[in-house]
Amino acid sequence: MSQKYADIIIDISHEAIDKAFQYIIPGELLDEVTVGSLVEVPFGRYNKTRKGYVINITDKASFDVDKLKSIDGLSDKSIRIEGNLIRLADFIHKTYGSTMINALKTVMPVKEKIRKTEQRSKEEEFDLKNTPVEYLNDEQLELIKEFKSDFDNERFKTYLLAGITGSGKTEVYIGCIKEVISKGLQAIVLVPEIALTYQNVARFKQYFGNRVAVINSKQSKGERYLEFERVRNHEVDVIIGPRSALFAPCERLGLIVIDEEHDMAYKSDQSPKYHAREVAKERARLEHASLILGSATPSIESYSQAKLGNYTLWKLDKRPDGVSLPEISIVDMRDELHLGNRSIVSNELREAMTACLEKKEQIMLFINRRGFNSFVSCRECGEVIKCPKCDVALSLHNNGFMMCHYCGHIERVHKECPKCKSKMIGGFGTGTQKVEEEIKKIFPDVKTLRMDKDTTIRKGAQSNIINQFLNHKADILIGTQMIVKGHDFSNVTLVGVLLADISLFSNDYMAGERTFDLLTQAAGRAGRSEKKGRVVIQTYQPEHYAISTVKKQSYEDFFDMEISYRRLLKYPPVYNMMVMLLTSDDYDRLNTETDKAAKCIKEEVFGDKKIRIIGPADASIVKINDIYRKVIYIKSDDLSKLRRIREIFDGYEAEDISIMFDVNPVNTY
Repeated sequence: MSQKYADIIIDISHEAIDKAFQYIIPGELLDEVTVGSLVEVPFGRYNKTRKGYVINITDKASFDVDKLKSIDGLSDKSIRIEGNLIRLADFIHKTYGSTMINALKTVMPVKEKIRKTEQRSKEEEFDLKNTPVEYLNDEQLELIKEFKSDFDNERFKTYLLAGITGSGKTEVYIGCIKEVISKGLQAIVLVPEIALTYQNVARFKQYFGNRVAVINSKQSKGERYLEFERVRNHEVDVIIGPRSALFAPCERLGLIVIDEEHDMAYKSDQSPKYHAREVAKERARLEHASLILGSATPSIESYSQAKLGNYTLWKLDKRPDGVSLPEISIVDMRDELHLGNRSIVSNELREAMTACLEKKEQIMLFINRRGFNSFVSCRECGEVIKCPKCDVALSLHNNGFMMCHYCGHIERVHKECPKCKSKMIGGFGTGTQKVEEEIKKIFPDVKTLRMDKDTTIRKGAQSNIINQFLNHKADILIGTQMIVKGHDFSNVTLVGVLLADISLFSNDYMAGERTFDLLTQAAGRAGRSEKKGRVVIQTYQPEHYAISTVKKQSYEDFFDMEISYRRLLKYPPVYNMMVMLLTSDDYDRLNTETDKAAKCIKEEVFGDKKIRIIGPADASIVKINDIYRKVIYIKSDDLSKLRRIREIFDGYEAEDISIMFDVNPVNTY
């Protein structure tokens, strides 16, 4: 048997996490030492015995073998929580192609020095009186009963809870969590947006009191570490937060819940580009825990798994207490133009808003844009004002400035075209601020609130806006995607969707799915109590299946159309896809290295007709913050083949060139 070596981190802390030491694995320990094992090793000049975690095992020595020391023995034959998190980091490293150090920094809670004045963060509160406690119906009770039976018999499964909007998915989560807690175990609940974290905290606190922890990216490192310590010390039973909460150090994890599992916020946009859903499956496997994925619009990937029988499919097809789904109408904005209406508000939506306001009911207007106008262009020559550092148009804001939402570059609005010097230059498009101004012209006496990334920059801004709307301090809430995700406003009876089809035009194979998800989620905000709901969707593409199936309120019909499209063009989940993104500040050098990489890949897969290589090509946004970008797409029916290709580039080094891999991407390049 060949000699094996272990890379070991002596102390899991901020100061030492990126420094590993290599040791020889003695022959008698070869079968026992694995990634994640806690071992005892001689360390330092005097060979003082220290404990450390194995983060990698290799048959290649990084140093002179004669100078390497041997592992003394296993400190604990059982795998502790740190060990399982290291195993999880290893999964991320191997699946998504980051370095092991980056993967470790992603999953491990960072130990920071905490100021004496720094205390555990207090979550932003929502009025509990506006968070009703539901009584469970027969559908919900049956699912919880099934979960209890499986869990009691140690059948740890992945469940896909496909429930229409307002069907009471959260109550099912809570019922299942109660079963887990009754056995002394903990549960992690993931939500896609920080704003939803606090609203869920309010609801969960009604059931679990103060044994709820909040983890999110707006906390300081010290605050987050204090919350992690509460989890580790069993001071909490339920951990709620966005993607990073998945790595809470639960020593007795029984259940992971991913709410709105279809949401692309669960995919990291930085290396390692992991997907929380897939990593949660691996963590559940390691911890012998169950996983519940919930959504009114399940991802195509998850629903395909349920169709294949790999997930247990749960359905909730009714809203509680006889509450009906809203009535949905589609307005063809081409007809509005023919009628002479050039407003961003159709005649049908205007009439519906008038009726709603007369009854003192509330309205939500959803637009998938932000900024005062989308961009600034010249009517004379067509020049679009772009960021000097990025290959994107600058967004116009009503403060007289234009901003790049990639690098943050800001400049004043131009008074003349920089190309042809024409004075015919101005904003083009529609943003949330412009919608708000238009609404105030039509309904001058109404009170409006706007919720988008520009109005929620400050800590606490999101919960403040939601609280104001919950307490009827405004008649109309205007916003981007964040207003349609999971919020429950009992007095909202009308939802208007502006520019419903704009997301169909993105350079993205998931454009149809994203459009269907957004429209269905938006529609689901209307009529969630005893009051009848109505939805008006304005579009220039009423015949597109992503829009027509929303009107029918049929996920099954949409899924059948979408999976046929994916199958035809060999996109995930029918085929696996990996994107290789290469970046550099030197465009010529980037071209040279990208061509070399493509040639290397083609030589590796020569003769394999089930692997398809597309590119290399410029990314859809060629330059961001003075960094050029090129992509290579690789498709295969076998995920292991993509991993083999990725491993070719382990240890790749080229001056001024960076490489990042994205497996089954949900982000646009």
